[in-house]
Amino acid sequence: MFNRRADRLKLVLGESSKITGDVEALGTIIIDGTIIGHVTGEKVILGEKAYIKGNICANNIILGGKIDGHLKGKERVEIRATGQAFGDIFTRRLSIVEGAIFQGMSRMIPEDGIEQEEKKPAEQPDDSRVVELFVKEKTG
Repeated sequence: MFNRRADRLKLVLGESSKITGDVEALGTIIIDGTIIGHVTGEKVILGEKAYIKGNICANNIILGGKIDGHLKGKERVEIRATGQAFGDIFTRRLSIVEGAIFQGMSRMIPEDGIEQEEKKPAEQPDDSRVVELFVKEKTG
């Protein structure tokens, strides 16, 4: 049943359980409870009762519950009919089933793109324009 490396079950969080803090495991993580923090694993499965307030990073993500945060699926992200995603999705393959809720931006990333995206420096806002507009308004 679990013969591939990613299929090795490493963590199960039950429906009435709650973790505050980051969770990381090398195999499959099945969540039916609540996690306030980031989740990292090879495969992350959120059941219908699951709630995550934080980001998920995994090769494969299956969302049947709710997440307030970003999803980074290196291979695939699937949002099932009961799934609710409020955040951005970065992945190679995206599947959203009818009835699912997705509010955010999706970006299809090439095979090596997620690693490059994480290493890419964040764009700095152009503060000079904001200051200039503020000064012009203030003086006249």
